[in-house]
Amino acid sequence: MISFSCISAWVILLTVGCSVTHAEDSKIVGGTTANERIPYQISLQVLVSSLFGFGPKRWMHNCGGSIVNEYYVVTAAHCLDGMNVSRMSIVAGTNDLRDDGAKGTRYLVESYLIHPDYIELNRSDIGVMRVKEAFTFNENVQPIRYSSDFVDGGVMCLLTGWGYTMPIRIGSTPKDLQEAELTTITNDQCRERGMPVNPTEICTFTRVGQGACGGDSGGPLVCNNQLSGVVSYGTRYCGIGVPDVYTRVSEFDSWIQQNTQTGGSGTSGNSTADEPQPT
Repeated sequence: MISFSCISAWVILLTVGCSVTHAEDSKIVGGTTANERIPYQISLQVLVSSLFGFGPKRWMHNCGGSIVNEYYVVTAAHCLDGMNVSRMSIVAGTNDLRDDGAKGTRYLVESYLIHPDYIELNRSDIGVMRVKEAFTFNENVQPIRYSSDFVDGGVMCLLTGWGYTMPIRIGSTPKDLQEAELTTITNDQCRERGMPVNPTEICTFTRVGQGACGGDSGGPLVCNNQLSGVVSYGTRYCGIGVPDVYTRVSEFDSWIQQNTQTGGSGTSGNSTADEPQPT
């Protein structure tokens, strides 16, 4: 068993890395291309300058997220922390991010809210975003119900995302949405495998060579057709036999409900951080 002291040095958030140096883009390791519609899945993108600041700006995938009603998306707090809403947008309605996500619809982010108890790599890694224009629901864009039920170990769940597929995070991220069926483990089992989780988190581990990776952050873990987890953190090298950790949605269902009212109250959080740069 890997000791906590060894694992802790390699724990890493699973974003693309536009705004924080230790966060790296990635996709699901050991997954397959999602051929079916995942209508609740979105790509949270940030506007970045070209290398060395020359050339036009472009939108770049940073995190995943889940549509929960006509205006709101649930994602990870670390995907939002320090971000400027003027440089954030959401692509919905497509599994294909080629051509700047042209096969989907781009929605600008109006505001976001990070859970007040959020501590990076520790707890409450959850937040919500409100889009300026309501989502147009159709066969490709639909909300998902978020869970109020405790998910124990041994439950088969679906993870989707656009993270790296290589454990060492080389090359480019995929343009096609990836998916993997993963099994939850108990928090005691997760701690035995080296991840210092708390009751507000949930873990999955199925086999070596499969799991979440950077860029999957904020994306959905769906169990029993409900949003049960939000991708939070893992290790620097993905799919190496260490569990992936998600925010346990059932611990925050009341907070989500309170802060995703379509009247728009409560989601005023936005930052004026410096423009993120590509890594």
